[in-house]
Amino acid sequence: MATFLFDDIVFGPIKSRRLGNSLGVNLLPLNAKICNFNCGYCECGWNDSKGQKFPKYEDILSRLDEGIRQCKDENIAVDVITFAGNGEPTMHPDFDKIVDAVIDLRNKYLPEAKIAVLTNAFYLHKQSVVNALQKID
Repeated sequence: MATFLFDDIVFGPIKSRRLGNSLGVNLLPLNAKICNFNCGYCECGWNDSKGQKFPKYEDILSRLDEGIRQCKDENIAVDVITFAGNGEPTMHPDFDKIVDAVIDLRNKYLPEAKIAVLTNAFYLHKQSVVNALQKID
């Protein structure tokens, strides 16, 4: 099976049948999949997390600000900002802080957009993940 990895922290917007115009947020490494599962049907292929590091919070924030602001400035329709990407987004150690930052940026630049997370829900035992997910549309 061919695999597909996102090569940036912010990607799209991508036309989604489920969500509309979706601006993607990839909190995982750009060159490998990191996930707690190895699903045979995953578009990102098999885990290859040896030596892989999560993007830094500061780098994510900078890229998010740039990408979301660009959509507003260029009048690009965004229905939803979606945490997805090269694996399981809730694995990022700063997931809760990143969610707060995305909410702030959304409110500033794209107040009509919703926020979504594509997750396998494995980390619902972590209170910080639960708290972050409860803030999301």
